[in-house]
Amino acid sequence: MLKTEEEKQSGTRQLKLKQLPSGLLLVKFDSLQKANQLTSAVMTEFEEVLNKIEQDPSVKAVGIISAKPDTFLLGADLREIMQLKSQEAASRLVTSGHACFARLANLKKPTIAGIHGTCLGGGLELALCCHKRLATPSKKTVLGLPETKLGFVPGLGGTQRLPRLIGLKSALDLILSAEPINAARALEIKLIDQIVELENLETEMDRVAKELLQQSGLKSVDESYENEFVNIDARDEMALKTARRSMRMITRGNYPALLQVIDVIETGLKSGFQKGLAEEAKTFAELAVSEVSRNLVSLFFNAELVRQSALAAVEKEHVLPIGTVGVIGGGMMGAGLAKYLAEKGFKILFRSLNKDRTEQAFLGIKEELQKNAARKSDLGSEGPNSQTEVDIQPVFDDKMFVEADIILEATQETLDTKTTLFSELKPLLKNDCLLATITSSLSITSIASQLDLDMCVIGAHFFNPVDKMPLVEIALPSANYISQHGAEIRYRQANAKLLHFLAELGKTPLSVKDSPCFLVNRLLACYLLEAGRLAETGIPLSWIDKVAIDFGLPLGPLTLLDEIGFDLVLLVADTLAAQFPERVVLPSVLKKVENVGMKGKRFGCGIYMWDVNGKRLSVNPRLINEIGLKESDSNPDEETSAKIASALILPMVDEAAHCLEEKVVRRAREVDIGCVLGLGFPAFRGGILRYADSLGLSNVVSKLEKIYSQTESKRKVSNLLKELAQNNGKFYS
Repeated sequence: MLKTEEEKQSGTRQLKLKQLPSGLLLVKFDSLQKANQLTSAVMTEFEEVLNKIEQDPSVKAVGIISAKPDTFLLGADLREIMQLKSQEAASRLVTSGHACFARLANLKKPTIAGIHGTCLGGGLELALCCHKRLATPSKKTVLGLPETKLGFVPGLGGTQRLPRLIGLKSALDLILSAEPINAARALEIKLIDQIVELENLETEMDRVAKELLQQSGLKSVDESYENEFVNIDARDEMALKTARRSMRMITRGNYPALLQVIDVIETGLKSGFQKGLAEEAKTFAELAVSEVSRNLVSLFFNAELVRQSALAAVEKEHVLPIGTVGVIGGGMMGAGLAKYLAEKGFKILFRSLNKDRTEQAFLGIKEELQKNAARKSDLGSEGPNSQTEVDIQPVFDDKMFVEADIILEATQETLDTKTTLFSELKPLLKNDCLLATITSSLSITSIASQLDLDMCVIGAHFFNPVDKMPLVEIALPSANYISQHGAEIRYRQANAKLLHFLAELGKTPLSVKDSPCFLVNRLLACYLLEAGRLAETGIPLSWIDKVAIDFGLPLGPLTLLDEIGFDLVLLVADTLAAQFPERVVLPSVLKKVENVGMKGKRFGCGIYMWDVNGKRLSVNPRLINEIGLKESDSNPDEETSAKIASALILPMVDEAAHCLEEKVVRRAREVDIGCVLGLGFPAFRGGILRYADSLGLSNVVSKLEKIYSQTESKRKVSNLLKELAQNNGKFYS
């Protein structure tokens, strides 16, 4: 028997029913989990509710709503999808879901979705089965179809109903981007019909239901959808063609869902709604059990585990939110942080390390903010999107920093610079102001050791570009330092404050041991040094970058070296070489390149030539003429490409194993999250250690021994990697 709202406390039902005098039956999703999900149990219960709706004449209309404070409805339970063992099992799951949603979409009774909170995947697909969609203006309310980001296609009718509702181009944008939009944007593209304040949501749903009941000959939702797109026009054909071309360029064939979802949409538009649904079910079943999808979903779970662990640390402490941020440093990182945080709604107090350059740097930041505001002005997004809403002030007197809740320091990579700055600021700051350094090579313990004992300093290693890179490495001084100075409570509270701040930004914080260059830069340096070694052995420069990109990395190592700059790369490499001389040896070619004045993109001249707008031009001819490196107009054959890829990637696997041995991080999943979110390692491969597992670790060790014998005779494979290989083990057991 179905329970009513009044019976909520007496049962464990995940759907609560409340019938209004008008005949509107409110179906409230209230899963046993923290967030509403379409688990098998919930879907079974929803089928029972549909029985009541279809059979009970007192039910005149249906409203779908959530009892959760911040979630409308998420999609299918990803854990259930990961447990699917075959394409046949996936097909049964999606066919059952189609049948359930079709019952809702074919009701002759008015149906309204009242959306407050997260409405993603199957949650949005459920809302698409309703006649009307109302949403609250809350920042918590976002709508989207993220399935392609997880390696499969929407599987509950979204590929067919969405383009018929909002038009093909808007549907392609939403599905291919896999990014959520807010209520204002959803209203603009006609994904929702109305924005309603939360306190009025049920009342307004009742009003809309009464309005629909007064209409004669109300069609079911799917009847209306089936009458759309009987013929597609030239604009739709162009939209499909453009989307395919764009996805081929972006994915290079590595993310099949992004191309296959276009085929599914096209099938429905050209062959009819029902054939489109059948193609959606078939494609979902194929992709849901694919290796790419399994890797992407595993990464999603791993990132969630990292974020939830951080939130658990925050919940144990009483943390006051950060409102005012002091940013010191006028370089790429400092300016980027100031812009990013200002647009996120924080009050920013900014100055360069050199106070005389503060005004010039501030004007540059202000100009960029104005350009960004102009670009965003037509999106109707919440939060600061115009210059008048952004609060950023130049600091000419350090006493202004008294307002700051946190100081983010992004200055020169020297110990003296950072410790002098913090010491000078300390008397001017609030007692609970957090000091965070954006170092990439210095020891946090060394910095803390030179400061007053009551000063808490934490490493917060953001990555460029700050607005796009989701990872932040968090490093505290060593446990020995903290315990020796009785600072456990202060650092626990400071860490919680920083983690809360990063959660507000939507960043993924990764706690790392205070060790040379942390995790990501150690692996990055390994990647870049191996590229230098390949160049030194006569491999054409263009081949090295091409192989890396074909492997799935966003940039080739030589292009990346130019982007970062030789000064910073050599600083990190020298730090690692001093700490690990037995395995970190700089190829002499890097010093040669620097010695002839090739410093990288910022200077217009590095491995490549760069124009004033930052566009990459040709390989720098001086590398060929003066240093004797090689270039080629041809492409490497398959065997050569495989050898180059192994030489670039496998030493990173080995260095990652060293990081696990040294407890820089403690789990393979943390290495993989760091590589994907901080280094750009291809997500479709699941991370560098999952990729190593797929090759077989005995095979990895054998190849590494051959690589080292040819280029680094003193280097030995890590003990962890050898032990796993000898025992037929894996990083993911």
